[in-house]
This record gives sequence, C-alpha cells and structure tokens, in this order.
Amino acid sequence: MRREPPRSSLALQMGQETIYLLLAVALFSAILLGGYLVALNARPRPREEPPIIVLPEAGGFNFAAGSAALSPAFETRLARQIVPRLRAIGEAYDADVIEVIGHTDDVPRQGGGRLPSNLDRTLVPLYLGEATAEPQASDNAGLGMARAVSVARFLRLAGLSRFTIVPLSAGPFLQPDDRTIGAGEARADAGRRRIEVRMRRRRTASGG
Repeated sequence: MRREPPRSSLALQMGQETIYLLLAVALFSAILLGGYLVALNARPRPREEPPIIVLPEAGGFNFAAGSAALSPAFETRLARQIVPRLRAIGEAYDADVIEVIGHTDDVPRQGGGRLPSNLDRTLVPLYLGEATAEPQASDNAGLGMARAVSVARFLRLAGLSRFTIVPLSAGPFLQPDDRTIGAGEARADAGRRRIEVRMRRRRTASGG
C-alpha cells in the first residue's frame, strides 16, 4: 500500500509552490511596470516643445536673389531630409500644426516700392497647388512670406496635408538665435536668410 506523505510535508510543499507563484507574478508585474515607465519617460511630456527645424542657405536651402521659386536641389532636400523629420516630430509630440516662417535680411529690395507686387493674386493659388504666376514681392516682408508659401506648398503636396500648414513671414526682424535685430548689426547677413519650420499642437476653443 502506497503511503501518503505526512500532512506537514504536503502543506510545506504547497506553501513553497504558492510562494514561487507569487514571486513569478511579482517579477512579471515589475517587468511590465518597468517597460511602461521607460515608455512614459521616452515620450515627450505635454508641455515640451517640438524642436525647431532651420533651413539655412548654407545648408543648400537657398533661393535665387529676390525669388521665391524652389530649385530642384531645394525640393530634393525637403523631400529626403525634412518631410520624414516632420512626420516623426508630429508623431512624437502629438503635433498637428506646421508653421513655415520666412526670414530675410534687411537689405532693401532693388527698386524699392517701385516694384509691382502681385502677392495678393498669387500666394493663395500657389499654396493650394494651382497654376499661378511667380510671386513678385516689393519688400523683404513680402519676400519672406512668398518663400514660406513656396515651402508650405511643397510640404502639402509631399504628403503632409493631414497637418495644418501655416506660412508666415518674420521679414528681417529675427536673428537666427531668436533675438530681434539691433541697430548697427550686419544687414547683408546670409545667416538671417533662412526658413524655419516649427510644429505645435492645435489650440482648442478653451485655449489649451
């Protein structure tokens, strides 16, 4: 006849198995919690600002003098370098608005106010991807806007149309370090001629 193990031994064995089970559950829970905390810390917090992308002339993002037309090399750099970065930033920061800001130096345009401006007639069709005459700006503020619209149009047509893309002009007022221009500072500074691309979250009706 088979002898049953003593009750005390059976109880001890069951107690050890319970302890092992509890330890396994605790270890599994700790692993899950650790993974969640790592993912939480890796994701930008709601108050963090997305990085600013600067497209400087020295980086190949240059326009012909007085023109807002994108060269083939400019478009290639936008498609290969900038569009993928904007998609990644939008995903990481839950951003859905792209602001394209045109910056110029403050050297007066040749011809000054005598140059005819057609921006009112050309910028909206250009932004929407419609056929239009080339934008002609009579001042730096208008030139910055025309260049921003050209870049914004390309981004829309390159697959970023799910974002709200807003072209803006800062004209000659902001230095590359976000300082306003001061008296006596260089006027024909190539570093000031640039496009900046900034992303943000759409403002809600309550202002959040």
